[in-house]
Amino acid sequence: MSYVDDMRKELELLVRNQRNLPIPPEAVPELHMFRPADPPRDMVAVDGSYAFLLNLSSWWLALISVGLLRYRFDGTKYKRLDVRLMQRMLGISTFAEFVEKQDELHRSLFEFTRGAGENQSRDMVNEYRRLIEGQLAINFADDFEGGIVAMDGTLSEFPKQFTFMKRLVEVCEKREHVLVGVSKDSALHTFGQVLTDEDFLARCQSELPHNAMAFARAPKASEAAREGLLHGDIYYARLHPQGRKWFRVDVGTFRDEPEYVFGQLAPYARSLVSVGYPWPLIEAHRMAVTVRQLKPIYQETVIKAGLRMGIDVRTLLDGLTEVEGRKRSAFHEYLDKIARDLR
Repeated sequence: MSYVDDMRKELELLVRNQRNLPIPPEAVPELHMFRPADPPRDMVAVDGSYAFLLNLSSWWLALISVGLLRYRFDGTKYKRLDVRLMQRMLGISTFAEFVEKQDELHRSLFEFTRGAGENQSRDMVNEYRRLIEGQLAINFADDFEGGIVAMDGTLSEFPKQFTFMKRLVEVCEKREHVLVGVSKDSALHTFGQVLTDEDFLARCQSELPHNAMAFARAPKASEAAREGLLHGDIYYARLHPQGRKWFRVDVGTFRDEPEYVFGQLAPYARSLVSVGYPWPLIEAHRMAVTVRQLKPIYQETVIKAGLRMGIDVRTLLDGLTEVEGRKRSAFHEYLDKIARDLR
């Protein structure tokens, strides 16, 4: 049996269990249509990213970047009213004896991600990124009233470690903001189907009238499983009539008025750059990922500082990393390179 036969066998199984799988009428969730607000509230969007710059043994240096933008939509165009960029450098270690010499924040990150194995360094940096996102959103949201605060990702946090999300909900309730968390991608199966929630709802949207915008509430059992961690209700929404993708949207305030919430979001999801995804979140992401695009410049700064401190240049060069933290000098990278060169 050749690899082509293996491929056909696997694809046949996939088609039988996904593409050709009928969806019984009773499994189709209740789809609620809504209308976009005219005009909507101002939207504040927050997103963050990171890049590892250096890895020396079990110690990593990472740069975290968080972008925040405030937009207004007048029915014809988006107007940017404010922009903030926060950057933080974080040095982390996955060696317990070194972590004991660091502060409480580093020890908390280490303890909670201890079970992540090889991915622990990435998990530590990612959770610190979420913390910065939350702190920036809290500070900005407390300075104005009656807007939309859109966070990238879910409205969840880890127990006992960082309670910024609960504080963000409280601030948004006080200032009467609509608070949502919009996930770029979701691989959950909360509707109990072999298809992911996004793909399942895309199959179900034939039940809707042409050019309809709609949302569906995720089964409450999925929220109960995250009780204490999730600060909102889980929905999936199609925010544009031509939108192909259903986005997971966590609703943190105005939880009794989901039609109103999605009506406020929809006007910001009309950009042809990515139909159905809010434009301010696109711009916040574009700002945040410059930390990866400009990574060589940041690494040059690290090298210069390290040399002034007396670190050997070879040690610094060997410690330069890929974006996700793997050493560029790793032997696996060397083997991959000579394998390409020897072809």
